[in-house]
Amino acid sequence: HLNKDNGWLSDIMSEALKNASTPMDKAKNIYAWVRDNYTCTSHDRIAMDQPLRNKAKVRSGTVAEINLLLVAMLRKANITADPVILSTRSNGFTYSLYPLLNRFNYLICRIELDEKYIFLDASHPLLGFGKLETECYNGHARVIDENCFAIELSPESIKETDAATIFIINDEKGKSVGSFQKQVGDYQSYWLRDHIKEKGKEQYIKEIQKDFGTDINISQERIDSIAKYDEPVGIFFEFDIKGWEDDIVYVNPMFGEGFKENPFKSAQRLYPVEMPYTMDKLFSLQFEVPVGYEVDELPKQAVVKFNEQEDAIFEYRISQSGSSISLRSRVRIKRAYFEPEEYETLREFFNLIVKKHNEQIVFKKKK
Repeated sequence: HLNKDNGWLSDIMSEALKNASTPMDKAKNIYAWVRDNYTCTSHDRIAMDQPLRNKAKVRSGTVAEINLLLVAMLRKANITADPVILSTRSNGFTYSLYPLLNRFNYLICRIELDEKYIFLDASHPLLGFGKLETECYNGHARVIDENCFAIELSPESIKETDAATIFIINDEKGKSVGSFQKQVGDYQSYWLRDHIKEKGKEQYIKEIQKDFGTDINISQERIDSIAKYDEPVGIFFEFDIKGWEDDIVYVNPMFGEGFKENPFKSAQRLYPVEMPYTMDKLFSLQFEVPVGYEVDELPKQAVVKFNEQEDAIFEYRISQSGSSISLRSRVRIKRAYFEPEEYETLREFFNLIVKKHNEQIVFKKKK
C-alpha cells in the first residue's frame, strides 16, 4: 500500500499541502491535516484492518491506519517517511535481540529532513509536530523499511522544562499587587490544552486562584498558544492580594508552584523507577514586603544534590535586601531511570523538595 503510486491521494494532497513550498512546510501541513481531519478509534494496532483508500474516505481509523496514511501522503510529497512500530510503556518492553512481533502494539511515522529524524503521531488531536506521547518512549522500536533497524526511544532523550516568574510590589495605595507569567513544557502544554478543552478557561483560572495559597483577585488573564500545538503554552495574569490584616501573616513564597507532596509514597520499592522524561523546573519571585509589615522569619537556603554526578539537583535560594525578597527555586532531574537501590535516596530527595516548598515567610506588623 505504501509503495504503490496511490494516485487517489492527489485529490486530498492539494488540500493538505496548502501551497507549501519547502519540504519542512509540506511535512508540517500534511501532518496537521491528517491530525485535524481523522479520528482515532484504537491506540493499540500495528497493521491495517482495511485498505488506506477506504480509511481516507471515512476520516477515521486505528493509530496504525492513521499514521500509515500519513506515511503515504508524505511519500507522495517526496519526503522520506517510514513507519515505526513500538510497544507503549503500559504494554511492556520489547527486546532488540529477540523482537517478537506480537509484543508490539503501536505504530508511528519517522521522517528524515535536513539530515535529522523527526517522529510523528497524527492519532492525537492536540499533539504538535515532532511530538510523541510519553507512552511511546519505551526503549526499543523498529523502523519498517528494507533494513528494519532497531532504534531507541528513550525517555532520557526528552526534557520537560517550565519557568514561572512572579513580581509583587506595593501600589500607590499600599496594596500588594503582582504579575504572574509562566511557560510550560511540551507535555504540560499538552495536558493544559486537553484540560482547558474539557473544563474551559474560566475553570482553569479558578483552579489557579485556589492553588495560589493566598487570597487574590485575578485580572488581565491570558493563555497563549492554546491552538498552536507546536509551541509551548504561556500563562499570564495580574493579581492583587485581598489584604493584610493580622498581626502575624504566613505566606508560602512558592504561590502554588512548588511540589505539594512526594510522588514516591512507598517506603520500599523492588522495581526500577521509570520517569516519563527528564525535568528542569524553575521558579523566580521578587516580593516587596507589604506596607506596615516587616519580615520576622525567612526560610533557610538549601542546595541538595542526589549524588556526586548531580543526576538530580535542587536549589532553593532566598534572600532579603531592604524591603525586597528574592527567591529562586530550581529542580533538575537529568535521568529518567533509577535503580531500586537508589529509590530510598530518590524518595528522600523529593521529601526535602516538598519540605522546602512548603516553608513559609513570616511577616509581623511593625510597632
